[in-house]
Amino acid sequence: MSLKIAVLIKQVPDHEAIVQIGADGTLDIEDRYVCSFFDEIAIEAALDIRKAHADAEILALSVGGKRSVESLRRAMAMGLDQVEQLGDDSMDGADGLGVASLIAARLKTFNPDLVLAGKQAGDDDMGAVGPMVSGLMGIPLVNAATAIDVDADGGKVRMTHSMNGETWTVESGFPVVVTAQKGLAEPHVPVVMRVMKAMRAKIINTSTEDLGVSAADSTGRLKRLGYYSPPTRPQVQMVGDVNELVAVLAQRGVI
Repeated sequence: MSLKIAVLIKQVPDHEAIVQIGADGTLDIEDRYVCSFFDEIAIEAALDIRKAHADAEILALSVGGKRSVESLRRAMAMGLDQVEQLGDDSMDGADGLGVASLIAARLKTFNPDLVLAGKQAGDDDMGAVGPMVSGLMGIPLVNAATAIDVDADGGKVRMTHSMNGETWTVESGFPVVVTAQKGLAEPHVPVVMRVMKAMRAKIINTSTEDLGVSAADSTGRLKRLGYYSPPTRPQVQMVGDVNELVAVLAQRGVI
């Protein structure tokens, strides 16, 4: 059996990028973006599966504008040959449901056996798109997998994941959505030649119209009203011993 694997990836701000929040609730992020860490694990997991199944077809998908193209180039540099951008810059403000709607529409034509995604994005940490794609497509979901064993001939996949402090081994037939946790694979650093090749590659774009997704469905249901900095924490007062602590608490009327 020839496997078909889809990998869902997202471009997120570099964790060392400077972030500033304006008084009006607008967000200004330094133009430093990277492929989300857990998505790179999903990419590497797909590559590991292809080592055992040489005829496996892998398609990487990313939703959004220019930034999403850069994440797809990263996937190509790591070793994937088929990548596709869904939508355009108008999708950068879409919520998880809007993103998942585009992905699910594309996957229904690609018809994958296995869908791999990071367990959560490196920016909002919502962990919503993978489960939503599973729900929209009506196929099983295994979250936060740390191991995966694909039996292509048997048409099934066995996965290990942690839940509520316990480690579970579960088995599913195809198709199935699996989100990647640390331990599933170790992302490698691409070689320079593949990075240069990826920079020159033409990235296929599929519009929301081509996917038959309406503007309302592609933006989702949630709208960000603004961003706000967390409240400033009060200054910490260090005490030397328990007696001093009791005295301070008594002074402040706590005890």
